[in-house]
Amino acid sequence: MCDSDLLYYSAPGKINLYLKVTGKRPDNYHTIESIFLPLAEPADDIAIACDALPGSILVGCSDVMLPGGTGNIAGRAAELWAKKTNSVPHWDINIRKNIPVAGGMGGGSSDAAAVLNLLNRNSDAPLDAEELKETALALGADVPFFLNPRPALVTGIGEICRDLEFAFPELHILLAAPRFPVSAAEGYRLLAPEKISAASDVLRQEIFSALRQGDAEKLGKLIFNDLQDGVFAKYPILPLAADKIRASGALSVLMTGSGPTLFALYPDRKSLAAAQAALSCELGNFRVSAAKIFA
Repeated sequence: MCDSDLLYYSAPGKINLYLKVTGKRPDNYHTIESIFLPLAEPADDIAIACDALPGSILVGCSDVMLPGGTGNIAGRAAELWAKKTNSVPHWDINIRKNIPVAGGMGGGSSDAAAVLNLLNRNSDAPLDAEELKETALALGADVPFFLNPRPALVTGIGEICRDLEFAFPELHILLAAPRFPVSAAEGYRLLAPEKISAASDVLRQEIFSALRQGDAEKLGKLIFNDLQDGVFAKYPILPLAADKIRASGALSVLMTGSGPTLFALYPDRKSLAAAQAALSCELGNFRVSAAKIFA
């Protein structure tokens, strides 16, 4: 495989537009309901050179704190794909990280999906769609979402994705990522048990209605994240930052996923740009940027 010298992929991030924790399984995984919204920016840059020694899977990353080789989820993705297809690996994978690490934006899962997509699309004997999805799920619950990222209602442990049945509106979204990680395990460990409950059909339909109408103000009043209170209590810099973001004109400020990245909705592009300029100075310990929805 690998007809070209270099394979390239832009691996999108995501935010959870809302996140309801609906249960806890005997294996300690939590079930959720969420809307996953893929983002074209920030995105990780993935490149695979097919010139490594036969049997080798090399992984280099711009973030030197992340492991290389099959210690990295991108390397494990290549290893698993090779086993599934009976291929001899010979890949040098390079990752330029732009998505915050352990930031609640799915960066590692997206990197893994990118590697699966690149190898499969450039193979003479690719896995079919169902086999590729099974391979992705073996790597992580939300890896299948990133194989074909588009706005979706997500349930189960994050592996069941249903495309939204309406055109997604333009939203003006600001991201504020602190310069420390919060693992998914920690985010769920900080969850108060009383937060776990069934999802509300009425609330879901209200959120869908606000999205159909493109009503960002109404949407901002409806969305929530069950994991936020626990993470905010442990890291008080986050609610302080959220207050500053609200003061900049945001309609809503929430944590995405298990955090600690915050996202905010603004009424229009002009107010988003003004807030980004102001908050880049005010939130010196955060990386502030405008999100671009993946299309």
